[in-house]
Amino acid sequence: MSSDATDETDVFAAAAARKRALAGELAGRPVEDLIGLVDARGKCGWPEEGDQWTLSFALHCWRIPPGQLKTQPLSVTVTTSRARYESLWEQIHSYTVVRIRARVVEDSMSGTAQGKLTEFLGLDTSDSELYRAAVDLQKPVVHQDHQFGHFTLDRRVNWYTAETEWNGTIVALNLSLDDSDKLDAALQVARSLWKYQKQWATRIEDYAVQELLPLKNESWLDEDEVELTADQFKGRMTLESVTVDPDGSFDFWHNDGDLFWGHSIQISGSLSEGPTRADIPG
Repeated sequence: MSSDATDETDVFAAAAARKRALAGELAGRPVEDLIGLVDARGKCGWPEEGDQWTLSFALHCWRIPPGQLKTQPLSVTVTTSRARYESLWEQIHSYTVVRIRARVVEDSMSGTAQGKLTEFLGLDTSDSELYRAAVDLQKPVVHQDHQFGHFTLDRRVNWYTAETEWNGTIVALNLSLDDSDKLDAALQVARSLWKYQKQWATRIEDYAVQELLPLKNESWLDEDEVELTADQFKGRMTLESVTVDPDGSFDFWHNDGDLFWGHSIQISGSLSEGPTRADIPG
């Protein structure tokens, strides 16, 4: 077995161990009634072995009545049948206040508050403090920047987005927040990219050609389509957005111009290392 395969196996084994440990923590807790505000990200889900599915959502703030409002987010999960999963999926939505029964560990081994749903009791409009929190959570949060203009917070992904120009094309610039929820570090990464945008544009496109043109010509040609040149490949890519992180990393997202039948072209890297990864997700 290669070292990469061994490392991947170790990662999955560690994740499984953490999952078992959290399940043990939760199993020792009593079932409690609580009420909370579903955060902006809403819910997500995935299949498990057999006919089981896991649903996950986070409460932005919550309380165990009649206790005080807790502002530490609570992550709630349940693994259940496909039918119950689909029923819960239809009932749980962003910015709604819900009442549930769950086992809760406020200071779990992961350092975050975790809950295991045992019963969904439905929407609740009785708590005025949670209602006000829901209203406040939906108010726009903006940041005005002298270079890039008007940023708006997208709470679903915890980044600020602005429309700005890159080499003559309007693109979305997404700034991921750091642990203190400040923009300063991500803004400096963006300013460095934009200062040398022509050079970076060339590096990004050349890397896409290096990594993806062989894949296109070997495996993704339409019937009767001839092999593409580097210039033809670049001409069909259209940059749509740039996402930067406080640590100096970035992702350039392109429309593929049907090179890969509608998949996005993602080029990732960092200021220090340049482009290091090409992918066609979607």
